[in-house]
Amino acid sequence: MLLSRRTFLTLGSTFALAGSARAEPLAELYQARTIVTGQRPETRIPGMVRCLAQVLVRVSGDPRLAAHALLAEYATAPEAPVRTYRYRDLYASRPIRDEQGTRDRPYEMTVEYDPAKIDAILARMGSKPWLAERPRLAVFLAVHHIATSFMLDTMVDAGELMRESFKDASWSAAMEVVIPSPGTIARAGLTVDTLPGTALSALTPFVDGKVGQVPLAGTLDWSRDLLAWRAQWRLAMGDKEQHWGIAGVNFDAAFRNGVGGAAQILSGNGTPA
Repeated sequence: MLLSRRTFLTLGSTFALAGSARAEPLAELYQARTIVTGQRPETRIPGMVRCLAQVLVRVSGDPRLAAHALLAEYATAPEAPVRTYRYRDLYASRPIRDEQGTRDRPYEMTVEYDPAKIDAILARMGSKPWLAERPRLAVFLAVHHIATSFMLDTMVDAGELMRESFKDASWSAAMEVVIPSPGTIARAGLTVDTLPGTALSALTPFVDGKVGQVPLAGTLDWSRDLLAWRAQWRLAMGDKEQHWGIAGVNFDAAFRNGVGGAAQILSGNGTPA
């Protein structure tokens, strides 16, 4: 499980909100974050390699750029497009007693980039910034685990870690993720059995279109064969439903696949494989 990077907000009594303000300030959009051990160059530079891939995805809305062939070239000097960086001590409340508390102390490193330089890299990759106001994803998710099944909502105890994981997925894609309340699930008449057959158009009355919410429907199933999760996602684009998924992963990766795939579609970068 990744360390949480965002605070959990509440939107009225209907939804919980994971992520930043709806229209992220430009400076925040051109940021990336990662965990490093210590503040030495030998940990900072690999961290900046990871951050460069992250910021390209955040700015463009295209998760495929994290594996673009040109990244290897830019990884040789990942600090070149960096404007500044800072550290947050994750052990700030712990006294320093040994090597773990000094040299290998964990920090969250936030890297801020020069927008013009990132835009130039995107152009070389055949992409561009996605600077339009981004929709909010209202996630309707049916979960099937080994001994339990449930609809993910703002209150279900079994979904606590999953709600936290969606915060990280929302940061990676620079999109808000909205988790429905139990009341919203009940009013929509949704269960783990009915959600897969429910048209996305039937979910529209239960999201707030005035603030740009769009429904993202999904199923998350534990596979005994893979000893991992399978996820399937659906999002409406125009009058068509787009489908994609992933298997053999933890739920952090499954949620990144769902939110990142939605960003790819909504940013005009095609349909996830």
